Amino acid sequence: MNKFLLTFLTIFGALALNAQCSELFFSEYVEGYSNNKALEIYNPTQSAVNLSDYSIARFSNGSTSAGDTKVISLPNVMLESDDVFVVVVDLIDTTLWDSQFDKPAWNGYNVIDTIFDAVTGEALLDDDGNVQIGPIYVDGSAIFGTEYNEEYDLQCKADVFLCPDYDTNNTMYFNGNDAMALLLGDAVANDGSNILDVIGVIGEDPTSSIEEDAWVDVDGGWVTKDKTIVRNYAVAGGRNEPSMTVASLGGTFVGAEWKKYNKNDFSYLGIHKSVCNAEETPNQYSCSTGPVNTNPVNLVDFNVYPNPTSIGSIEIQSEESIASVELINMVGQSVLKQRINHTSKSTMIDLQNMGSGIYVLKVQFNGNMISTKKLIVE
Repeated sequence: MNKFLLTFLTIFGALALNAQCSELFFSEYVEGYSNNKALEIYNPTQSAVNLSDYSIARFSNGSTSAGDTKVISLPNVMLESDDVFVVVVDLIDTTLWDSQFDKPAWNGYNVIDTIFDAVTGEALLDDDGNVQIGPIYVDGSAIFGTEYNEEYDLQCKADVFLCPDYDTNNTMYFNGNDAMALLLGDAVANDGSNILDVIGVIGEDPTSSIEEDAWVDVDGGWVTKDKTIVRNYAVAGGRNEPSMTVASLGGTFVGAEWKKYNKNDFSYLGIHKSVCNAEETPNQYSCSTGPVNTNPVNLVDFNVYPNPTSIGSIEIQSEESIASVELINMVGQSVLKQRINHTSKSTMIDLQNMGSGIYVLKVQFNGNMISTKKLIVE
């Protein structure tokens, strides 16, 4: 089947960002040690979705096409509303640990410790100055222990393992300079119209364009290599507009919609905290205990009336004094910020200049406590 991505120039005006909370998108990306590679797909809709209608594609090293070995269909599984599906590369055989190419995804029993420079003896640091950790070797062989450490277990977060044989299909063998796409269907359409979300830029190899092994943020730090990135709470749809995702049309990627975490951080896989969620959702997931809320947000409850609103204003009421109110759109931009009398427990907010859509309403209380709610403006 044809998986070539032809020029977007003729269809530039025909493609647009997905409607808010209406279609699957990537919620997390893991590019860690060796084959610690994972993608998390989130269902922001109000209905269960059959994943067999979707695929993942890899545009390798600046390619504008995803060949036969770089598109893989998702399994015949129903993904419930507000739930996520975690795909991990299918390298789980620990007997292959000492093969340079086939090192398995971490399973929690491999012994992990600080990596030291063989010459200086000093701890190795990543681009952000963090001490690097990795498997411990003795005489060239990795060490496995009997003690389980969930922090180093990527395999337990997987809903499916894909691409066991590189030569047959290597979609999940992405590195920092490969653009990853979520598709509707089992192949990239000739006009690219079925691309729902893209991490990176199709047709750009950052090793050539910016002389880096990955796309970088505004401060020059790697985003797509040796990092875990999690989609921001306010994002409600995939990034698929050609002007953003295609190099020949000026596309760039600085991770503006993503929060960046250290290499081999798997703690956020398995759940996604989003404005699209029908109920308040924790931001981390433990394989042993389930959802974990590590964010001191929403400890103070508040009410907002009306919601949805079409009258051009809302009233906020709380049991705590309100310090400020902020409105954030679906691409994470602050579109309204208003300071409030610190002694007031209710306030009216003028929304006359707000366009219709879904927003994050962020309320700060005395003591720097913050709570958020989804606000729908009609």
